[in-house]
Amino acid sequence: MSLSTGLRLAQYEIVAPIASGGMGEVYRARDSRLDRDVAIKVMSDQVAADPMLRQRFESEARAVAALSHPSIMAIYELALVNGLSFAVMELLDGDTLRERLRAGALPWREAVEIAASIADGLSAAHAKGVIHRDLKPENLFLTRDGSVKILDFGLAAHRPPPSSDVTLAAPTQTVAGIILGTFGYMSPEQVLGHPVDGRSDIFALGCVLYETLSGRRLFNGATPQEVVANVLHDSTPEFAAFDPLAPAELRSIVARAVDRQPARRFQSARDMSMALRALLTGSVPGFSMKGMARTRGKSLAVLPFLSPAGNEQIEYLTDGITESIINALSQVSGLRVVPRSLTFRYKGMEVDPSTVGLALNARTILTGRVIQHGDQLNIQAELVDTATESQLWGDQFRPKIGDLMTVQEEIAWQISEALRLKLSPKQKHRLKKRATVQPDAYDEYLRGRYHWNSWSYDGFRRALDHFERAIGHDPLYAAAWAGLGDTYTVMAYYGLVAPLETYPKGHAAALRAIELDPDLADPHVTLGTGSLFWKWNWPEAERSLQTAIKLNPQLARGHLLLGLWQTTIGQHDEALRLARLARELEPLSPVVNMGIPWALHFANRPADALEETHRVEDLSPGFEESGNMQIVCLERLGRYEEATALMKRQMFWGLPFDGDVLLQAFRAGKQEGYWKRRLEMLHSVAENPAGSREYHIAVSLAFLGRLDEAIESVQRSINVKAGMCAFLKVDPGLMPLHQHPRFAELVEQVGIGR
Repeated sequence: MSLSTGLRLAQYEIVAPIASGGMGEVYRARDSRLDRDVAIKVMSDQVAADPMLRQRFESEARAVAALSHPSIMAIYELALVNGLSFAVMELLDGDTLRERLRAGALPWREAVEIAASIADGLSAAHAKGVIHRDLKPENLFLTRDGSVKILDFGLAAHRPPPSSDVTLAAPTQTVAGIILGTFGYMSPEQVLGHPVDGRSDIFALGCVLYETLSGRRLFNGATPQEVVANVLHDSTPEFAAFDPLAPAELRSIVARAVDRQPARRFQSARDMSMALRALLTGSVPGFSMKGMARTRGKSLAVLPFLSPAGNEQIEYLTDGITESIINALSQVSGLRVVPRSLTFRYKGMEVDPSTVGLALNARTILTGRVIQHGDQLNIQAELVDTATESQLWGDQFRPKIGDLMTVQEEIAWQISEALRLKLSPKQKHRLKKRATVQPDAYDEYLRGRYHWNSWSYDGFRRALDHFERAIGHDPLYAAAWAGLGDTYTVMAYYGLVAPLETYPKGHAAALRAIELDPDLADPHVTLGTGSLFWKWNWPEAERSLQTAIKLNPQLARGHLLLGLWQTTIGQHDEALRLARLARELEPLSPVVNMGIPWALHFANRPADALEETHRVEDLSPGFEESGNMQIVCLERLGRYEEATALMKRQMFWGLPFDGDVLLQAFRAGKQEGYWKRRLEMLHSVAENPAGSREYHIAVSLAFLGRLDEAIESVQRSINVKAGMCAFLKVDPGLMPLHQHPRFAELVEQVGIGR
């Protein structure tokens, strides 16, 4: 059914046709209510007349609409107007990858960037149980602004309906004798009609990546039968046509992605993305492609030690053993140790060393098992070369729980020996230094770190108890004092406790940790955080953070906080550089990843900041800090309806807002109505421990042009030492105040940059 220009479907006015396919026709349209251009896909008459096809159109539209990721074309809604069913989608400007490839192969770096973005999008889809099953250059779109979008999760492809819904998380089985997908990109299991899962999409992505690098398809044939035969029997891709500047590891990534056996492929799209991004960033500063083999040769990933299934009682021990070995070896120069946030995603999993090695850009992998018999432990550890899959070292230890620290240090020492690291006398001393810690104190410390790593209010509260108990058992235990300082400071920053009471406690605990062990880096981050957000002492904050980084250059939190320090004084380019460096060091930490959207927000780049928050959301769905920033960015962009939708799902900086009421206020009074109702809500709620209510009142007043009142609210926020006042000069929400006569006085009170 063709639609004429000017036809109205509810608030949508048809502008022009864009494309047509087996499932329907696509039109450019104007959304008069939200004042934006969209794409509208209308069911074809054939689909509308077939109940199964119509159900498939609608179910897959709902499945994709539930996805929210920068690399997936957004579906806004599924509508029915005057008997006409249609999907409203994001309007894209650019070309498909197929059109781009008509000019030939791409440079390796561009090809890898595209493939990594696609892998990120697939990861988000797979997490929701959605498998694409028809990934190919025609279904991949390159926008004018450099983004990559995955199209058509079954909506526009010429494919018969599957026997099961694509939204199922379990492997899907096609109808016998029916093949879904496109020959030359389908995995062997798809071709054979076997159950498929996300690894089939990984196979297709490997085919696409090969084609972008070589300019020709991986599997060719004069007939479909020949293509199928090549897919089922070809084992090793031919790489002669690749960009000669491409690193050798890229060939390994492609070969693993298109392996005929699903078990030998990357086991998740996230793993493949990580392996690809490791080629672009090297995962460490100073990385160069010519030095890739050498860099991986001095790199180690310590995977979480395993324990017998169901034995949750020693989970804190297995996590503690892993983290202690990571921390010990991270102090050794010349060895890159993959951070905890990356390796712990493999917790509880039996893994293939070479796959993990590619995903983590690590030449060697340490794995281990822990079995407990009373107070006796049986620890088995093995060091594997991921390139050859050969064992470099292995041993078995049978310590009592009280002797666990000694065993961890022995494992770290033996690994340094197995890797033939040349250690300086100071490094040898640090690696073999054995603190005289009471066994009960160490046990409590491990429990504290276990709960602290959950990054939740309940986790912080439990961690606090365990660190205090550890200090009770051993008042000279520096690591426990550092953990206590960490916990107090994080809880104060997020307003989980009263900052004026708790920051001093964190400060004192950090000083005690440094007094007991000057080599610890984390307490200096604690001091820097307190100096920045509590004492408002910028020189002191910078010194503490620089000291932390000097003691441990791989400490992501140190670079993250130093980036925030740069943000507060308006050094936005340097802040963004440090935020990206922190993400390279800990790419799977949601908090560390938030450094980039924070930096972009305060640089007044709301659209870019919003896009980055979606990446954080992909890592940690429902992460409240990401939602907070999304709301702020949507408000700055004038997308108030989307902001209110988020407020229905979560608190905003710890403050409760009624999203439905705000939505009604916006529809009735536009932007002014929204901010007036928001201000009323803020006045009706109690101040939270972080003192942020008055700060947000100031932002609302600034938007309404009530600048004198806004200045008074900022003053009240300063009076209670609200940490957010550190961003007073750079917060886009307070920009209207910059010309107020009293603004300079407020900045002077906070002492920003002084």
